[in-house]
Amino acid sequence: MGGRDQDDQDRELKSGWWRAAPLPGLYRPALVAGVVGLLSSIVGAAAVARWEDRVNKIEFENAAETQAIVMQNGMNEYISRLVALRTLFESTNEKITRSEFGTFSVRLFERHPGTLRVAWLPRVNRKERAEYEAAAIADGVSGYRIKSLQGEAFAVAPQTDEYFPVFYSTLPKTSPVYGMDYATIPERRAPRARARDGDRIAAIRTHLYDPKARGRLSDVLVALPVYAKGTSRETVADRRRNLAGFVVGIFDLPMLVQSIRVTTGASPAISVNVYPPSSGQIVGLEETLPDYSSAPAAPQSMRDVARTPHWSGRLNIGDTDWQVRAMPTAGGALEMTYGRAGAVLIAGMLLTLSLSTYLTLAGRNSRRLSLANRRVLELAQTDVLTGLPNRAFFLARLDQLNSQLENGGWTFSILMLDLDRFKNVNDSLGHGAGDALLRLVAQRLKSALRATDVLARLGGDEFAIIQEGCEDQRASSTELAARIAKLVAEPFLLPGHRVEIGTSIGIAVAPDHGSDQEQLLKKADLALYRSKSAGRNCFTIYDEAMSADLEARNTLEGDLRDAIALCQLEVHYQPFMDAGSGARRGFEALVRWRHPTRGLIPPDQFIALAEETGLIVPLGEFVLRRACADAAAWPSDRMIAVNLSPIQFKEADLFDVISAALRDSGLSPQRLEIEITESVLLERGTENHAFMERLKSIGVELALDDFGTGYSSLSYLTAFPFDKIKIDKSFIRNLTHQPRSAAIISSIVTLARGLDMTVTAEGIETSEEFERLKALGVNFAQGYLFGRPLPIHQIELDGPADGGSAMRPELAAWPALAKIA
Repeated sequence: MGGRDQDDQDRELKSGWWRAAPLPGLYRPALVAGVVGLLSSIVGAAAVARWEDRVNKIEFENAAETQAIVMQNGMNEYISRLVALRTLFESTNEKITRSEFGTFSVRLFERHPGTLRVAWLPRVNRKERAEYEAAAIADGVSGYRIKSLQGEAFAVAPQTDEYFPVFYSTLPKTSPVYGMDYATIPERRAPRARARDGDRIAAIRTHLYDPKARGRLSDVLVALPVYAKGTSRETVADRRRNLAGFVVGIFDLPMLVQSIRVTTGASPAISVNVYPPSSGQIVGLEETLPDYSSAPAAPQSMRDVARTPHWSGRLNIGDTDWQVRAMPTAGGALEMTYGRAGAVLIAGMLLTLSLSTYLTLAGRNSRRLSLANRRVLELAQTDVLTGLPNRAFFLARLDQLNSQLENGGWTFSILMLDLDRFKNVNDSLGHGAGDALLRLVAQRLKSALRATDVLARLGGDEFAIIQEGCEDQRASSTELAARIAKLVAEPFLLPGHRVEIGTSIGIAVAPDHGSDQEQLLKKADLALYRSKSAGRNCFTIYDEAMSADLEARNTLEGDLRDAIALCQLEVHYQPFMDAGSGARRGFEALVRWRHPTRGLIPPDQFIALAEETGLIVPLGEFVLRRACADAAAWPSDRMIAVNLSPIQFKEADLFDVISAALRDSGLSPQRLEIEITESVLLERGTENHAFMERLKSIGVELALDDFGTGYSSLSYLTAFPFDKIKIDKSFIRNLTHQPRSAAIISSIVTLARGLDMTVTAEGIETSEEFERLKALGVNFAQGYLFGRPLPIHQIELDGPADGGSAMRPELAAWPALAKIA
C-alpha cells in the first residue's frame, strides 16, 4: 500500500508540473507519453496474458496431477486390503471360517467408506454343492441355496459342473446376495477369467443385483483370484486347475473417491470428474457422463469438458482404467481471468513505468504461487504430526536409490524402527501425550543423522531410515542403530510426566540383502521382528536364517491351529497346598501340547505364538472348559485355578465364555479361581474393573499372578477386587541366600493381611524354602516339592502332599509353571 501511495503522489507532482508548462510543450510530451504508454501497455498486456496462461496452466496441471496421484494412492490402499484378505485364504491349509472372514474383513475396511460389500466366492463343483449349502445354513444363513441369474432375477441354480457362489460376505446373513452364482452373471465372467488366467486383479464397472440399489452403474467390482496353497500358478493351465475361488469387493465409486478427497484435503480449486472405462461400443461424447463429479455445477459430459481447459489422466483399478478429467473450479483460484493483463493495460495508459512496476509485483506473486505449489507437493509427502517425510516419500527415495545402485551408485542400508512400550504411554496418558512423545522422538532421531540420511515416519510408532554413502555400510548402520537405541532409551519429559521407552531396530543392507524395494523392506521387517522377539530395545541385522525361522514359525502356527482343532492339547494339574495344615486345597490347570511327530512341545515355544496370532482365545477357552469339567468330579473343597491371557481380556464375550464353562460343567463358581497378570491392568482399566466385578458377583475368586515381576503398583490391590496374591517364583528361588527376598515376601504377606487377601508362594522346590515361607506367614504353597503337573488320571485328589520326595533330574530342566499368560 505504501508503494502505491508513493506512485500516486509522484503522478500528482508530475501532473502539476505539466499544467504549469506552456501549452505546446505540455501536449508534445503528453502525446509522446500517450503513444509510448499505449504501445507499451498493449505489448505488456499481451506479454502478461501469455505469461498468465503459462503459469496458470503449469499450476493447474501440477495441482491436477497431484490430485490424481492422491486418488490413485487412496484407491491402491483399498485394493491392498483386498490383497491382504486374499493372503489370509492362501496362507493356511485350513478353511477360513465365516467368523474369521467377518472379523478380518470388517477390521480391514472399518474405516474405509465406499466399501459396499466384500465377499468370498469359493469354487464349488457339482458334488460339493449340497455340502456348501448345508454348511452355510449351519453357519446361520437361513435358506442358503446357490442361485443363478435367470433374466433379471435370481432363482435356484440348476445342476452344472461348477459354481462361484457368494459364500461369505460382509453383509448381514439375511441378505439375498448369499448364494448368488457369479458364473451365471454374463458381465462378471470376463473379469473373473482375466483375474484367474493372469493371476491379477481385475475390475469392471457394474451394478448391484439388489432391489434397493438396482440401476446404479457407478459401482466397481474388483476380483482377486485365490489359488490353493502350495500349488503352481506358472501357466494358465496351472491357474485354471488350482483356482480355489475369488475374493470380491464391490465399492461405491463416488463415495470412495469423495472419501479419499476429503481425507487428503483435496484442493477446492480443482474439480474432478471420473468417467467410465472405454468400451468397445461407440458412444457419443455428449452421452458419456461421469461416475463421479466433485462439483455438480462443473461440466458433466465429456464433450462439455473438452470445450474447457482441462487435464486428462486415468484412475487405475486393477486391470481397468477409469478416465479422469480435471478442470479449474468456477470462481476458484485457478480459473483464468486475465486480471493482471487488464491491470497492466489500464496502468500503462497512465504511466509507462507502471508496466515495469506491475511486472515486478507479478513476478513476486509468481514466486509466491510457485512456493505455494511446492508446499502442496511437500505436504503430500510429509507426515503432518512430526514434519518428517512420510511413507510415500520414503518409498520413492528407496526406488531412486535402487535405480542408482544398478548404475554403480553407493550402497545403502534401511533401518526399520518400532518404539517399545509406546502403547502403554498412549493408553495411560492419552493420545495427546502420545503425539507429543512422537514429536520428541522425531527430534532426537534427526539429531543422530547426517543431512544426507533420510528419516521418515511410516505410521503409528514406526519410523524408517535410509543411510547411504558409507565406506563400510554394514558397520556404519550398526553404529547408527546402537546410537539411536541409546538415544531413544533416555527419558522423555512430557508435561507432568517422565516417560521411558525404547526402540527395536531391524537392518537390511543393499545390495547384500536384496536389490529391490520389496526384498529390502521384507528383510528389514524380519530383522525388526527378531529384535522385538529378543527382548526389545536392541537392533538386528538380517541374515538368511531369519527367513528359515519365519518359515518354521508359519509351520508351527499351522500345526497349532490343527492341534486346537484336533484336540492335541492336554491339561495337566499341579497341586497347591495349605501351608499350615499341609492338605491339598486345589490344583492349577496348565496346558501341554503333545505333537504327533515332535512329541511334547514346551509351552514357551507356542504360548507366545498363540498370543501373537490370536489362537490363545480358542486355546484358553479349551483349557477353561476342560479344567471346569475335570474339577466338577473332584471333592467339593478342591479349588481349580485357571490363568487368563491379556489377549482374552480383549474379547467382549469372555464373561459369557466363563459362565458357559461353569454352567456346562456344573462346577460351583466359588471353586473357580481366575489368575490375572499385572499387564492386564495396564489397559482398559475401567472395562477390566467392571468385568472383574461381574466375576466377583457370581462367586468367582480372583488372584493377582506373578506379583513383583511387573509394575507391582499398590494401587492395583486397592482398585481391583483381588482375593489372593501369588508371589513370583523368582523371589522363592533367592529366598535362602538373599535376605532381601525374605524381607520383600514378609512385606507382601503383611500387606495382603491388611487388605484381607491370602498369599500363595509358587515355585517351591526344597523343604528349606517351604519352612522359611511358613515362618513368613504365606497361606498356600505350590511347586515341585509338592508335585509336578500331571494329567487328570495321574493326580491324587486325597492325601497329603509328598513334600519330601526327591525331584527327578529330568524335571529340573522343565519350567515350573507353563501358563497361559
